Amino acid sequence: MDLDIESKHDLAVLEAELGGKLCVLFGGQTSPGCFLLSLEVLPQYRNPDDTIHAFCSLLERLSAQGRRAWRSAHKKEFDIGYDATPSKKIASKFSLRVDTLKRLSNLDATLGVTFYYHTTRMPNAPAKSASPKQKGK
Repeated sequence: MDLDIESKHDLAVLEAELGGKLCVLFGGQTSPGCFLLSLEVLPQYRNPDDTIHAFCSLLERLSAQGRRAWRSAHKKEFDIGYDATPSKKIASKFSLRVDTLKRLSNLDATLGVTFYYHTTRMPNAPAKSASPKQKGK
């Protein structure tokens, strides 16, 4: 699970405060006037509730300057990621406890879910329907 924060303002203060406690996946300017800070909790927790609570505990203890940077961000999204492969016949399912949703809401954050699809075919391999070249022509 990642926490993605986007702002019109530099997020260096958040990176400095949270970077020692979280893994910084990316921190910097993505385009003029747009800054992104993408964070991950380590170690991994056993479920999304525990992971979100770990993030929230850190965010709720931000300094006054850190809270200003957090509030000024236009995107604060907890993104739950799942690996999905076409060969698996099971559905991915999760639920969040009410207390987790309340903490997200109190932080004015959103929840996203990303499914990462993986194929078994090599990206540059020819499609099965491709016919071999005829010899002698």
